[in-house]
Amino acid sequence: MDSPRQPSSLRQDAAPAGPAVFLFWCREGEGSGRGVRMARALGAVPVHVWRGTLGPFRLPTPLRYVAQWVDTARTLRCLRPAAIYVQVPPVFALLQAVLYAAPRGIPVAADNHSSFLDGRWRWFHWLQRPLARRLRANLAHNEANEALLRAWGAGGTALVKSPAVARGDMLALAAGEDVSAVTAAAGDRLKVLMVNRFAPDDAWREVLRGAEAMPEAHFFLTGDPARAGLAPAAAPANVTLTGLLPRPRFLALMAACDAALTLTLRPDTLLWSIRECLALGVPFTATDSAVTRAEFDGLGEFSAHDPASLRAALLRAVERRAARAEACDAYIARDLERWDRQMAELRARMAPDGGG
Repeated sequence: MDSPRQPSSLRQDAAPAGPAVFLFWCREGEGSGRGVRMARALGAVPVHVWRGTLGPFRLPTPLRYVAQWVDTARTLRCLRPAAIYVQVPPVFALLQAVLYAAPRGIPVAADNHSSFLDGRWRWFHWLQRPLARRLRANLAHNEANEALLRAWGAGGTALVKSPAVARGDMLALAAGEDVSAVTAAAGDRLKVLMVNRFAPDDAWREVLRGAEAMPEAHFFLTGDPARAGLAPAAAPANVTLTGLLPRPRFLALMAACDAALTLTLRPDTLLWSIRECLALGVPFTATDSAVTRAEFDGLGEFSAHDPASLRAALLRAVERRAARAEACDAYIARDLERWDRQMAELRARMAPDGGG
């Protein structure tokens, strides 16, 4: 249900002068890029709030959130947004948006990433549930998340899967990036990219074991290995740890590979990187889960994470690349239409009278 609407005479700043904003409590460029693409489609200003240090001192997470709360309050007062979209988690960014918006009659929407189901954020569902009931819109990334939000009674629950990806956009971003010095390590072996951040839900350990069992391939793992305490020397000889890559270079490396692994340890997650693979024409092997099969069945391979299964799936993906090209193109066209329609519906819902 939507939040109670106050009479305009009781609202503060009843006519906000600023644009819609999309609030992120993370570094700019961090994450999948879903929120930034969504902000662009919605005509919202992306606002990244991150305070990792105070002078020379690294802030522990609780103090970082306090500092980000102060920075966010200053930003909202300055921008006076007409609507607020919030990437969740963390739930504290959503709490601040609701506290700011409620007395002003401003609509708020939460883009609920599947990580809100991680253990540390489950501890705060007692806070997220009542906030979700007050929102104009709650966006879920997949059917399982949507069902949970509806069970909470979350306002305006809608299933909005990952942004559609156009082939021309991906190729344009990758143009001009020369990754030949990186891929030279593969020689004439099969080149496999693992889309990876070394996050808790990334299956990088399983891929390292798979690489040891697949000497005919060379694996490129993205992300900062220091995040997981992985020393480069600990990786198999046929694995290159690329480190964090700027998005254009990441896409160029993906396009230069023969296949990609898009794996997750969280079974109810739909990875955006699969759409990037489709747009670039790179065969993918994804984690075998119900939500992934429901969305991408017939377009790639699905596998368990043991070495034998991964090897077999990668080889099938490469073998069936040409046979799947037409189906992949048709999916991209449908997905672009779906995305445009959903963004138009969300813009209308978040308009001043959209929740009426």
